[in-house]
Amino acid sequence: MQNHSEIAEFLWKIADLIKDDYDAKDYEDVILPFTLLRRLDCVLLPSRQAVREAAEKYKSIPTQTRDKLLKKVAGQRFYNTSEYSLDELIKRPADLAQNFGAYLDGFSTNVKDILYNFSGGIEKGLSPIYETLIRKRLALKITQSFSDIDLSPENVDNHGMGTIFEYLIRKFKEASNDAAGQFYTPRDIIRLMVKLMFEPDRAKLAKESLVGIYDPACGTGGMLTIAKEYLLAGVNSGLEVYLYGQELNEKAYAICKADMLMKGEEPENIKRENTLSHDLLPGKSFNYMLSNPPFGKDWKNIREEVEAENKLGAAGRYAPGLPDVGDGAMLFLLHKLSKMDSKGSKIGLIFNGSPLFNGDAGSGPSNIRRHILENDWLDAIVALPNDIFYNTGIATYIWLINNNKPVERSGKVQLINAAGKDFYSMLRRNLGKKRVEISEEQSAAILAIYQAFDENSLCKIFDTTDFGYTKVCVERPLRLRYDLNDEQLRRLGLDAVVLKLKDERAGQLLTALDKLAKKAPWNDDGLFFAALEKALPWKLTAGLVKVIRSILGVRDEDAAPLLDADGQPVPDSELRDYENVPLKEDIDAYFRREVVPHVSDAWMDREKDKIGYEISFTRYFYEYTPLRSTEEIGTELMALDEETENLLREIVRG
Repeated sequence: MQNHSEIAEFLWKIADLIKDDYDAKDYEDVILPFTLLRRLDCVLLPSRQAVREAAEKYKSIPTQTRDKLLKKVAGQRFYNTSEYSLDELIKRPADLAQNFGAYLDGFSTNVKDILYNFSGGIEKGLSPIYETLIRKRLALKITQSFSDIDLSPENVDNHGMGTIFEYLIRKFKEASNDAAGQFYTPRDIIRLMVKLMFEPDRAKLAKESLVGIYDPACGTGGMLTIAKEYLLAGVNSGLEVYLYGQELNEKAYAICKADMLMKGEEPENIKRENTLSHDLLPGKSFNYMLSNPPFGKDWKNIREEVEAENKLGAAGRYAPGLPDVGDGAMLFLLHKLSKMDSKGSKIGLIFNGSPLFNGDAGSGPSNIRRHILENDWLDAIVALPNDIFYNTGIATYIWLINNNKPVERSGKVQLINAAGKDFYSMLRRNLGKKRVEISEEQSAAILAIYQAFDENSLCKIFDTTDFGYTKVCVERPLRLRYDLNDEQLRRLGLDAVVLKLKDERAGQLLTALDKLAKKAPWNDDGLFFAALEKALPWKLTAGLVKVIRSILGVRDEDAAPLLDADGQPVPDSELRDYENVPLKEDIDAYFRREVVPHVSDAWMDREKDKIGYEISFTRYFYEYTPLRSTEEIGTELMALDEETENLLREIVRG
């Protein structure tokens, strides 16, 4: 068996043939599909003639039945009925363009689906890519180069082929850093997440016969394949691991499905569609789920479908609430929660910081956190180093969710701060915005902190209720003073409500107010309106009272509180405030301690209570650093001044 690294390097160097005609970001459009075609040719070689004969024999039977029969003859999950392979195409170079179309058309539907999506959903599948190669006079060279490499199962097994394909994907993503992070998660992060998910279950997995792993935003499939490799290599080599995924982007889907095909997985378990609007694996539950959903991606274009499912309540996936339409990451979390098995499921996913705290009490994001925490599903959150992704340097976190926590973790949430310098190593060369990586030793150290479950400077353990609070509305009375100056009375007289008064009521009102002005200021709303009613031959309406208050009333904290018909204080909307009272605290005691000493006339409107949850990760690990003294700063500045002067003298002398 040939060395996988040598084969991968050989395939990578084929890109040198097209470097003058293609941008680096487009190399993969040629190399990856041709790698797939060459592998398929080599796998199908032993049964090629038998399949061609069977295709002719069964050409008149129904397509679905014919497809099953041809796969059986091929001994694979795919086949090609054409008279061509890459080897045979180059024997007739003059007819290369025409014959290539027939060659592609001979593949089974699942391979055509991959090729179609490699071209971004272009109807002709791979043909436009090949036609471009012909136009650039590169088709024969590329086809010949791939024909020279032996990718047969005897030379490269399924695992090795997957390794080669992974190598090429990584190289292409590194060569085009602009898009590297969107569909390709750095492998050091995946390995850490896989360890955190599987290591605590090592004893249980050693006894299992099969498990299912699912990624609803699978991209090129790296999380799925690394998860399976970890289980088989380090936990239970006899375990049957079934991989499932769904992906929206056509090219990423094609790469993932092709990778599954080359590794001997079931490619039909990989679906292409928007997971959030169309779940193509309905009713299925999974033992393990992991993903890196896109950060900050809006869901405006599927808003109708998502909101409709939210209205289904428990019958849909989004009953707990909806995040802001500008960021759909938490929708992936809700989708995964709907896929949990009642016997036990674990979820690992990567978020940026906003799902920790965005949204006020009663909002969609807060209600989603509340749903998870009150069900005691949140197990741990691990803060990752900055600059660890290809396309962003922002803070990121691994969330671990488990609906079957061990007893010692019941009702608890573990927060691990692995963002410090002890948990990353600097790369020798930046890959896009990725400047650091997590080594195997550092990954093991993070796992050790997680498994120890002991509090220290890097690990905090909380009760689930520690993150909850009641948002209480605090009211204060409206206090108005009436000065009744000429400008106020003039504005009142021009108000539409006053102008519409019948008979001579407008004049009577202004005359009465003019008389009351002589006794101004009025510091008691009740006394003021009682005097006004007495001065008028008719009764004031509620609407007119409202207008008089809005124009003539001036807020004054020394005035008497305004009372309603029941003698209760009327709240002042401008003084309304809210207090977030921790769930573990008695609200009345909190109010007496934190509010009353500062505003003695305040009261709580408990009908407006809302429950909220947020995880202030940074605050929990904040360490106060004393400010430097002015003397220390001054000394440093003087030293810098002296150094500058010395440098200037050297420049003048030179």
